[in-house]
Amino acid sequence: MDKRNIEELLEFFWMQREDGKTQLDKILDSKGEKVKTSEIDYLVKAGFLKIEESCIYFLTKGETIARRIIRGHRLAERLFTDVLGLDIRTIESNACKFEHIVHDEVAEAICTLLGHPKECPHGRPIPQGECCLKTTKEIARIILPLSEMPFGQRCKVVYITTGHLHRLNRLSSLGVMPGVVVSLRQRFPTPILDVEHTQIAIEEEILKDIYVRRIN
Repeated sequence: MDKRNIEELLEFFWMQREDGKTQLDKILDSKGEKVKTSEIDYLVKAGFLKIEESCIYFLTKGETIARRIIRGHRLAERLFTDVLGLDIRTIESNACKFEHIVHDEVAEAICTLLGHPKECPHGRPIPQGECCLKTTKEIARIILPLSEMPFGQRCKVVYITTGHLHRLNRLSSLGVMPGVVVSLRQRFPTPILDVEHTQIAIEEEILKDIYVRRIN
């Protein structure tokens, strides 16, 4: 059995456990699921799972892999919906590919970027990483919406969360995109934003979509 198949099966058993299914006969009887007894036997013999009293349990090796795969998948879903503004109905296949290639350090960077989300867009829990154990207050001070930045504070755009394509296109046409240095010049009557060496007027609502990091 190759690495990807092992990861897919362990991911499946993790989700079964979340749904309260650990009994082997119930898992095998699950409608629409295709898990062969030979595959379970392989995972048991290879030290990923164990079976006790007709129930399936993770061993440390299997738990570690399943946790990483689930975390990568659900962080990818949040990245696709929160940052890229993709429709939740279109992200599943890409998240399935992403989960197998993302390294731990990349997952931590994404998790930090997203503010350590606790749930995926479907409401399932995202396993915590080491980055999540740090105080979220510290993270909140690092990346926050532009609307919360004080006047004159120079900051760099990290990501834009808007799900409205026309807003994204407008910001892009105005030069507001990840990596660009901006600062809020005034809020009333209309917010004015310094973008590099240009000043632009922008709606208050859109300021909330622009996440930035302070710079000196």
